[in-house]
Amino acid sequence: MPKIINFHDIYDPQWFRDTIEVISESYEIVPFSTIKDFYNGKKINPKAVHLTVDDGHISTYTIIYPILKELGLTASIFVSPKIIKEQTNFWYAECDDYEDEKLKECIADVLNIPKEKLANFYPISVMKTLSLATNWEIIKTYQNKFNISTKSCQYISVEQLLELEHSGVFTIGAHTMNHPILANESNIISENEIKDSINELSELLGRNVESFAYPNGSKGLDFGKREIDILKQCNIDYAFSFEFKNLNLSDNLLTIPRYGLYHGDKNFIRKKLKFGAIWEPFKKVVFNNEDKHRKLIKKSLSV
Repeated sequence: MPKIINFHDIYDPQWFRDTIEVISESYEIVPFSTIKDFYNGKKINPKAVHLTVDDGHISTYTIIYPILKELGLTASIFVSPKIIKEQTNFWYAECDDYEDEKLKECIADVLNIPKEKLANFYPISVMKTLSLATNWEIIKTYQNKFNISTKSCQYISVEQLLELEHSGVFTIGAHTMNHPILANESNIISENEIKDSINELSELLGRNVESFAYPNGSKGLDFGKREIDILKQCNIDYAFSFEFKNLNLSDNLLTIPRYGLYHGDKNFIRKKLKFGAIWEPFKKVVFNNEDKHRKLIKKSLSV
């Protein structure tokens, strides 16, 4: 059955080129219009694959775009109009290289808990159980405490966004304003994050935006019925989650599943593409993973 494969930031052009080569060995990389045809009941190649890229990291422009253009391929990207216009960073990008123990110290300070309570947890996983406002408070605490400056923007500019829009290589959709874990936010914040991103991106592109990708993307943990209902109000036709499943005509079009590829040599990628739909759900049940880790954190910290 067809599938969707997702990427984020890419730092090694050769890895991305090799990954596309491996995908192309067994699959036909198709534009998003082909995926629409599938969901509309039209017969398509069962080995069809559509590529998506979340966040709008600068590597989307400097690495992914030129390689796809050279190869005559297309993809969908999901971006924040706020980050692009203001040239700032998402919260997790601002703190992704912070030292774990120092970051735990700041989390403990902000949450007013003993640092020892965080001993068995990854700090970024802890932050994924918190609100956006709390995470920025933690980041500001770290910066002040350890004399760390705010990073320069790691994302594409408005000019680059518009070039991608008109290139014929990308279909562009929304990805909230600030990349919060929507399930951690109040009703009004979740609604504003979604609606404002769709409206402002539509204004930037000069057209209606029809697609959206949930930050982090695990249904029931990162988003739920509330967010799906907001997207319906915004007339979004297609929204993307993260789940290692092939596409099926019974899919909810507002929770379309995607595979994630972030690392690994060619053989690893071949195995993940071939067995991922079986192995990943099994691994999720049997072994530790971030979803389980975050649920444990919530229970431990009563978040």
